[in-house]
Amino acid sequence: MEFFRRRFGIPGAIFSNYYLYRRGRTAWLVNKDIRLQDLALLQVKSIGMPLLRWLGPHLKPTSVALQLLGAHANKNIVTLTSAQLRDLVERREIKTEFAGTPGYVIVVSTSLIIGCALHLPGRLISQFPRYMFTSQTWEYVL
Repeated sequence: MEFFRRRFGIPGAIFSNYYLYRRGRTAWLVNKDIRLQDLALLQVKSIGMPLLRWLGPHLKPTSVALQLLGAHANKNIVTLTSAQLRDLVERREIKTEFAGTPGYVIVVSTSLIIGCALHLPGRLISQFPRYMFTSQTWEYVL
């Protein structure tokens, strides 16, 4: 939780209604619910939402976590045009300068939080999960 405060400016109070569980290299975020005690004896493969992954000594936030928590962030946010986002998805990387410190950033396009990317000097590398973008298109219906 300290990682999210330092990297993205997300206040710790945001996590007050969640438990944090670690299994292997992944930390999972789970809603606090008294009924979880009733499930403690079950064997489960996963629980909650993947929040962070340990990649060696580094922490990498998941795109789904940034979609949930990103509205509370106030730093290391990269806003892309629709064309830039399309390039990032198709090429997995775009080359241009961005504000913020190098490291993982929150990608936003047209005020919609897309997910996680890695910002290096002069480069932005997609960290979006493969399932997030396919050759199918979706129609937005009100």
